Amino acid sequence: MKRKKPYGSLAWWSSVVLLLLLGFSASFGGLALILDPSGRTLGMSMAGLEGTYFPDYEVPGFILFFVLGIFSLVASVFVMMKNPYFATFIFIQGALLTGWILVQVYLLPETHVLQLIYFFVGILLMLLGNLQKSKRAL
Repeated sequence: MKRKKPYGSLAWWSSVVLLLLLGFSASFGGLALILDPSGRTLGMSMAGLEGTYFPDYEVPGFILFFVLGIFSLVASVFVMMKNPYFATFIFIQGALLTGWILVQVYLLPETHVLQLIYFFVGILLMLLGNLQKSKRAL
């Protein structure tokens, strides 16, 4: 019986789309926080950082830009290039996103609906990565 390749499957395309959306949105948000560490450009207040380790949004902006933005875009390229480890890249990016959201919920006094949405995107990426890795192992 011939095994179906994951390239072109719904899981593969879903992974590419989610990684690209995450990459562009995180890059935009991270860059906005780097350029304006007060957060006002994105409608955020400095009061949101009270009780955290950050005096402003610059360091979170760099983390958002590089870890979630650029790495998601790089991971999407690896997926589209059919790198042998693409499923691992998908899973890792989902874990990084989920961890980022959990840290936000722990540190910040307020939560936002986008955190819930991105948390589920992270979980979905981990599931998609695991699914595609298990398909390749067959």
